[in-house]
Amino acid sequence: MVTTVTKQKIDYSELTTGYEFPKSTFRLDQTMVATYRKAAGESSPLYQNTNQVPPMAVMALAMAALSQTISLPEGAIHVSQELEFLHIISTSDTITSIARVAKKLKSSKFHLLGIELHLHNQDGVEVLSGQTELILPFLGGQ
Repeated sequence: MVTTVTKQKIDYSELTTGYEFPKSTFRLDQTMVATYRKAAGESSPLYQNTNQVPPMAVMALAMAALSQTISLPEGAIHVSQELEFLHIISTSDTITSIARVAKKLKSSKFHLLGIELHLHNQDGVEVLSGQTELILPFLGGQ
């Protein structure tokens, strides 16, 4: 279950470098891990019959939470991400995701939006950090 403290989505055109998105918190469990593993075809024995969570499963939850806070135009494309997995994540963890706009570049044809993410467990230990980038179509006046 993902909890995001937000009232309405912010339109990407209103974002500025440094903007901090509302924090999102989610508790991990075996069902979530099993669902992720099935959807992603994750077959590593590392995650079978253990309480360890694939880091990409946590990133997927963080991105899902982020998508609840931002309104993106049709045609938005996720073009890259750089991630650093810093600590083992287990099914008993509660994760808090902190995201901010790292960069926003405009051209006459598109915008590039870079979002920095930092995920911490319930003990305040950073378990994952990274950045994701999106290319967004230019809509007149933005």
